[in-house]
Amino acid sequence: MKETMWIYFFIIIGILGIVIINIFGNVIMSNEQNYYLLKEITEAAMIDAVDLRAIRDGVGWDGVTKETDHESMHCEEGVPGTVRIIKQKFVESFVRRFANSAQLNRKYKILIHDIDECPPKVSVTLIATQELSFITFFEGMGNSDVKYETEADIVNAITSILESKTPNDYD
Repeated sequence: MKETMWIYFFIIIGILGIVIINIFGNVIMSNEQNYYLLKEITEAAMIDAVDLRAIRDGVGWDGVTKETDHESMHCEEGVPGTVRIIKQKFVESFVRRFANSAQLNRKYKILIHDIDECPPKVSVTLIATQELSFITFFEGMGNSDVKYETEADIVNAITSILESKTPNDYD
């Protein structure tokens, strides 16, 4: 009888260990995937948003006056070789690339804090909400008055500056 109880104990501990490893492994892998996804997409979207006319001819204002867009524009006008990104192109490219690469079983919230056109700099935060389905399973088994937190937020933030040795890197 004593040996049988030990066998049951080790089986239960083994199952519990596998469940815990699975839970933490899933959260850690999600964090790492989200970080590299955010990093690669931000870099690619910044390269997509480079203003080639500003490199060839110098920075133009594209109809925007200095009074309305003075926070993001810090370049001299008319200097060829200036690397500049366009805000709208960056946001469009970032969202398109992210939508193509994101996992469908999570909720995402993208916060774009700062976009400086010249010099090209962006600050982006990605919040991925992952449902913990193993907790919702236990909600129906016990007291219905007790509410469990069934979502975990994984937050990744990046601030990226686009650099180049020569302006011809973007042609």
